[in-house]
Amino acid sequence: MMTKVYSKVSEEAPLENPAIDVSSKEFYGEGYDDSDKRIPDMTIINKQLGWNPKTSLWDLLESTLTYQHRTYAEAIKKAIAKPVAS
Repeated sequence: MMTKVYSKVSEEAPLENPAIDVSSKEFYGEGYDDSDKRIPDMTIINKQLGWNPKTSLWDLLESTLTYQHRTYAEAIKKAIAKPVAS
């Protein structure tokens, strides 16, 4: 879903092979602790708090990636515009 949203936000074609499966130990190194089996589920939150999200996951990803893409693009423009010290 993220690669599809990013493709929409960036107006770039989606990658043919967008993800590479790498273990957290291989990527982050020894000592990193993360669950490789997380499965997001709103059922418990709904049962305990009676709460449901008002924003879809797609819309949330789109707004987040739009912000990040714009922020990154602005940072690149500023970096390019800075004169290089000689």
